[in-house]
Amino acid sequence: MQTSTIKFSQIEDRIDAEYYKPEYLKLEKFLNISKNVFTVGEIIKSIQHPREFKREYSTVGGIPYLRVSNVKDGYIDLSDIEYIYSGNSIGLNKINSGNILITRSGTVGIPVLVTSEFDNLLISADFLKLVLNEKLGNLIINPYFIYIFLSSKLGASQAQRKLIGALQKHINTEGLSSIKIPIPSQSFQQKIEKMVKETQEKRKLADEKYKEAEEILNKELGLGDLDLSTQKTFETKFSEAEDRFDPEYYQSKYKKIISKLKSQKLALLGEIVKIRKGVEVGHEAYANEGRPFIRVQDFDEKELAVGGSTNYIRPYLYEELKKNHKPNAGEIIFSKDGTVGRAFVIREDSNEFIVSGGILILTPRDIDNYYLSFVLNSLAVKSQTIRESIGAIIQHLSIDDVKKLQIPILSQSLQQKISFLIQHSFKLRQEAKELINRAKREVEKIIERE
Repeated sequence: MQTSTIKFSQIEDRIDAEYYKPEYLKLEKFLNISKNVFTVGEIIKSIQHPREFKREYSTVGGIPYLRVSNVKDGYIDLSDIEYIYSGNSIGLNKINSGNILITRSGTVGIPVLVTSEFDNLLISADFLKLVLNEKLGNLIINPYFIYIFLSSKLGASQAQRKLIGALQKHINTEGLSSIKIPIPSQSFQQKIEKMVKETQEKRKLADEKYKEAEEILNKELGLGDLDLSTQKTFETKFSEAEDRFDPEYYQSKYKKIISKLKSQKLALLGEIVKIRKGVEVGHEAYANEGRPFIRVQDFDEKELAVGGSTNYIRPYLYEELKKNHKPNAGEIIFSKDGTVGRAFVIREDSNEFIVSGGILILTPRDIDNYYLSFVLNSLAVKSQTIRESIGAIIQHLSIDDVKKLQIPILSQSLQQKISFLIQHSFKLRQEAKELINRAKREVEKIIERE
């Protein structure tokens, strides 16, 4: 139990006890005596709330449309971007270099820095957009520094305090405007900018390595030039019908991929891995701290993100469950529920967690684990997982479905080449994460020192 004692004069327009937690009051007191402290409202030209407008998504053509699901670990990820056509006024939904976006759904309060490569993308109404001033008197306002401050514990804690709502938390313009930011020297802000830019370069190079591996695999499988667009009308012979009656199952794109795979050396996944399941602990087992309890939304094919949306379980429960439900280094976690077909190789320095019931743990046998994980995430296998899981309200794969996935087995030399590229990509991404965390610590240290 936590208790706080405050004076009547300290009470704001909030009477919920959570707002007056000791750590919030301690941070507020510290910021009140810090130098060059300004609120977000004082350093911006405006906070813009993009509007919701009628839209139809497209996978090709139109204007790229950024949703909260495209924000991965505080970065913009265009790997599954949708496109949109709109003849209406879209100024509030357009973003430009130097803007900072704040998520209003999903994990609320996550800051995202917009750089030049994302100029003129459109964003959904699930963001707030900060348009910063360049100067405040003699002080320079560097968007890279503001982004890191808001991402640090000093900024994130304030954002968390400002959340409102009962069941569905969100942050509004008033709460965001009141967040306090100490502005350090221009030279320090430039130092942070340099670190963030180095991080972005590492992530860009990591994506290039991953794409190079994709190109090798798709070329070998003959998938690179296929037309895999969704057809509005198509035919299927009665002799081709299986025990499925949902039309999407018989889309021609799936037939094209299956046809290409038939000419390859294949293995059923169940023949090359040992499978064990995650576990459901129930909401009542969640704790504020302890060991991470990883769910499907906590990872994708490129990284495992333990952060604000991650749930935790107490150490004693972790000890009870770890024998069967903790992935070991080198094993692969694979999603069978929700967003099906995500695979990720577990590193030795980040495997102290339990996985949920929507995740399977795969132990590879006689196949490179990075190659296998990559192939599971590839078009060749992803199309199989999507095809088998469609037709239900919530996507789901049974363990038997997973065992029957057809895995293309390339030559050892190509497997090793792909594995090397994927490991290099992951190494760069990890270096980028460590660098951005160092930038946050630098900001926290200088502000706490001044």
